[in-house]
Amino acid sequence: MADAGVDSEVEYTGRYLVLLDQDDPKAGLDALTSGAGVASAQHIPSGASGTRALEGGGTVVLDDLGIAIVETAPDQRSALAATVASTPSLISAEPERVLRVYAERTATRTDEYFDGYCDGYAHGVADLTGRVRGDGQPRAGVPQAAAIPRWDESQATWGLQAVLATESTFTGAGTGVAILDTGIDVSHPDLAGRVVQSASFVPGETVDDGHGHGTHCAGTACGPKRPAAGPRYGVACEAGIFVGKVLNNRGRGPDGQILAGINWAMAQRSVRVISMSLGVPVAFGDGYSRIYERAARRAMQRGIVMVAAAGNESRRPSRIEPVGQPANCPSILAVGAVGPDFSIAPFSCAGLNPNGGGVDMVGPGVGVLSTWRGGGYRLLDGTSMATPHVAGITALLWEQNPGATAAQIVALLRAGTRNLGLPVPDAGLGLVQAP
Repeated sequence: MADAGVDSEVEYTGRYLVLLDQDDPKAGLDALTSGAGVASAQHIPSGASGTRALEGGGTVVLDDLGIAIVETAPDQRSALAATVASTPSLISAEPERVLRVYAERTATRTDEYFDGYCDGYAHGVADLTGRVRGDGQPRAGVPQAAAIPRWDESQATWGLQAVLATESTFTGAGTGVAILDTGIDVSHPDLAGRVVQSASFVPGETVDDGHGHGTHCAGTACGPKRPAAGPRYGVACEAGIFVGKVLNNRGRGPDGQILAGINWAMAQRSVRVISMSLGVPVAFGDGYSRIYERAARRAMQRGIVMVAAAGNESRRPSRIEPVGQPANCPSILAVGAVGPDFSIAPFSCAGLNPNGGGVDMVGPGVGVLSTWRGGGYRLLDGTSMATPHVAGITALLWEQNPGATAAQIVALLRAGTRNLGLPVPDAGLGLVQAP
């Protein structure tokens, strides 16, 4: 079990996540108390937000997931490691990390959105990919894809056209999409009245989005067919929006808040998709989190598909980084990003690690228009933007196949992708497509 601390890329809180035996969680908690001196735990039952418990510190147990968030003093950590290693009812432990929205730092940075982390930048320019000029023509001397579409975005964004959402007869009606992010602009004219349930897991902050990232992702996944201004940008235009604010207004939040959001979303009636445009980088050779894998498997058993952003630490072609956490879990769909010319986005991470660390598919992630805080709209780049495209299309598939299992929906997603001729580590099976 690694020591908690801070390095150049990953910040730790000092707490630990402990995976309890599903059949006997009490035995594991008793062992933590007797063997590691861990104080008695507060329990967050299924469907509860547990914000007060998270705010109060100490040990918190997410009952539905069988995961304990353990507060330990530095001199207790060796005892905690020994207890976990010697107790059959304690499966594993890992240090709690701070996850962040994906925001690339560039010369076009404009505001506090860039207090976030790793992929996607705000801009208002026509040159969206570095390969295509503002008039849609290829830049001289830059290798091009076989065919670069000329997108007319007067009626719908290029992303919606590329994933065939504009041609689908499905709207996501009757299906809930949970957006776990920085909250939502509850008064945005395109989203007002669309939020079915919401909860904040951030101590001291309401669900209102003081950042903007969560509002953008919610709009892409579930924005209306006829927005107040501009072209259509939302995939599942009649799906119910469920908002879990798990990142603060600076775009940051520890694992415990994200897991509490998952715990809450799993209990919400009609939720069939959990979308997470957040993450933390991992090193080459690192495995996936058994904590998040447990959560994803529980969700699948409940008929819920989880999708997450692959991450944007890459700086292609000179540097390509592996898919981050939690997207690198085998039971979570990892989403990479492509631009309007169907080339892989230069920031998009790749499937370089074994045991679940691959990219499953890609979505539109460059020059993506969607809602923003303050009732506005913004163009952003990132796997953060690609992920809600996949979440929205998953909702369309659930509407089309209401009796399917989560595994069957995932199989339909995979089978329906469009092969772009890109390397599998970069793009997985290809571009997600609407039914």
